[in-house]
Amino acid sequence: MTRCKHCKAKVELINNHCPYCGIEDGKTSANLTKVEKKTRFHAHGIRMVALAHIFTAAIILFQMPEFPNPAVIAVLVVINFALAYGLMKFSFIAYRAAVVYYFMIGMVHVVSIQRGPEHLGGLLLCLLGLYLIGNRNSKAIFERRPVEEV
Repeated sequence: MTRCKHCKAKVELINNHCPYCGIEDGKTSANLTKVEKKTRFHAHGIRMVALAHIFTAAIILFQMPEFPNPAVIAVLVVINFALAYGLMKFSFIAYRAAVVYYFMIGMVHVVSIQRGPEHLGGLLLCLLGLYLIGNRNSKAIFERRPVEEV
């Protein structure tokens, strides 16, 4: 099993192409087409969101003793780690779960916006996450189909 040098996923190459991003293994960054560059950008965006889930889970985990009900916080940690793992594997189920999770967390921040400016930051992070994994190019990566040229 090798790591695709474009989307950074551990994969078995199919006809010397990555099954996730569809880019040929031997291509350099300078030789990529416009569509392949767009695919690579969105694959990196998905991995960046997955890393954000890992950091979020770690921050929540370190703050667990300060909360009155640590079981609820433990569930949030498990959800974030599960989403991070699924997004790193470009799983379509993780894509759907992440979209639902961002909508739910975003609605909490919309309702709580009058409690302070930190909810505005949370709302902006939810919108950024929705953009990075919810656009049609990222969805094409999750569905294992080629990214369309606009």
